[in-house]
Amino acid sequence: HAYQMRNIAFILVLFFGVNVWAQDVHFSQFKASSFLLNPALVSAQNNDYKATLQRKSQWASVSIPFNTLSFSLERKDVLPSHNIGVQFLNDIAGDSRFKTTGINLGYAKKVAVTAENLFSFGAGLGIFQRSIEFDDLVFNDPENFSNLNFIFPDLAIGIANLYQINRKTILESGIAFYHINKPKQSLTANDAIRLHQKMNIHTALNYAYTDNLRFQPKLVFSNQDTDKEFLLGCDVNYLLEGEQDILLKSGIADRLNDALILYFGAETEGLSCVVSYDINTSSLTNASNNKGGFEFALAYQWKSKKKKKIVEQKICPKYL
Repeated sequence: HAYQMRNIAFILVLFFGVNVWAQDVHFSQFKASSFLLNPALVSAQNNDYKATLQRKSQWASVSIPFNTLSFSLERKDVLPSHNIGVQFLNDIAGDSRFKTTGINLGYAKKVAVTAENLFSFGAGLGIFQRSIEFDDLVFNDPENFSNLNFIFPDLAIGIANLYQINRKTILESGIAFYHINKPKQSLTANDAIRLHQKMNIHTALNYAYTDNLRFQPKLVFSNQDTDKEFLLGCDVNYLLEGEQDILLKSGIADRLNDALILYFGAETEGLSCVVSYDINTSSLTNASNNKGGFEFALAYQWKSKKKKKIVEQKICPKYL
């Protein structure tokens, strides 16, 4: 039965690769990758710079693992209220090694309405290459794929809002639209097969219960053609004070009809590491035994070193 399920999983991967691209690359720790959630969130960190390494591996219990790797660098206030960032993305799926590789460039402009109400407008430009291999695949009938390796541009826009309700509560929300240019995706050079547009709606409520304990209920809704994804969860952060403060991070989320996600990690002196695991709850549980996949996000923030102005002392001339 497990062997049959592996065949079904492979058929689904191949079907999506040849006919449509039904679901984008995405991470369970969605807030760690602003480029894939909302370009308006690029460089929303506290410090000037932020580097993020994120990796996800899933479905190893069903088929050849699906591996996704992301590395990004973000710069806050490269000019006042102007933020930029760049992301490298590499995704390899299944036996066919359906690969997506490329870069995302992000830009965000902040606009303060009041001291408590801040908007951010963002745009993203991606250049990606997609390819597929058939070395490990067997077909009953010959297949004619004439476009096994192609490059396409990808455009995204978004808007985000940060609103401080009171001293303890901050509301973050936003909406983003991806693939607004509907890039071509066919492996047979069929111009009618294109990447469907996608919409992300996200919100999170940051509540400081005490100076050391914070809660963050959050939700994300994504819609791409007929595919819908709804994720509801809550993060809990606790500040452990000492000679070196450590922020302990934990959380739980439910991607409805797909996976239960558990988070745990820590942050100190700008360095953050969070590990999560997806417990599969979808119709593939008979083959996966509820095993989903591990994901980790490693991020580091730092401030730019500002050069100190050296004031040269001028020696006054002596007059006789």
